[in-house]
Amino acid sequence: MLNAQFAPADRYQRFADLAPFVREAIGTIAALTPTQRLDVEYLEREFIPALGLNDELLREQPPELAPYFGRGLHLWQYPNQLAPYLAWLAGNASGISSYMEIGCRWGGMFILVAEWLRHSGADLETVIALDPIAPTPFISTYFDLLQEQASIEPVYIQDFSTSPLVGAHVDRLKPDFVFIDGDHSLRGALQDHLLVRSHASIIVHHDIHSQACPDTTLLWKALKEFEAPGFDAFEFISQYPSVNGSFLGIGAMKRRSGQT
Repeated sequence: MLNAQFAPADRYQRFADLAPFVREAIGTIAALTPTQRLDVEYLEREFIPALGLNDELLREQPPELAPYFGRGLHLWQYPNQLAPYLAWLAGNASGISSYMEIGCRWGGMFILVAEWLRHSGADLETVIALDPIAPTPFISTYFDLLQEQASIEPVYIQDFSTSPLVGAHVDRLKPDFVFIDGDHSLRGALQDHLLVRSHASIIVHHDIHSQACPDTTLLWKALKEFEAPGFDAFEFISQYPSVNGSFLGIGAMKRRSGQT
């Protein structure tokens, strides 16, 4: 999720204190067996909560997950949406060489997905994080770890996705898998989709089933229809009965073979 242009210093310090957890999270992801990567119940009930969940806008969060709020990677996801999405990714990672996240915020989701791809059969060469704020302690720590291995090029772009510089980076890097979680206006989210559409074989949108994000919810409904000739669409929108309302939601589009 795209952050405010400036984040409070105390939040930066908090994530700096948590930064050592990044290495631990990477190890946890790498240690999963192929069977566990496809076990949606295990991912939902054990793996994802243990990585740590977001502690903001708690009125949108299921209270039964309270022990995991404000911990670890601070994933701003519902485990019952993220788990089947990760299982789906495990079966669709082959052939992916570059991953881009538009609106990486603190970086927990970016780290999880990049590492998930690495250990699910993707031949990652480049990972690209885009946000108008400076690299957070999570992102900086993760990029340092990647550079130690010298097998994946980490790219951080501190800018808005509408910048010509970002367009030039996209044309150069040609990301083939993009997660869109930036500007949540209808115009902004559509522009992000169009920014990467000519290159990406997988385009994923966040907040596609959220009463708090009506524009991105509407856009997903339109994209499913407009992109149907060339893309298959997959939705991960389960909700928690304990929450008053519908929130978040992940929508994935995968380009059909031979389509441009």
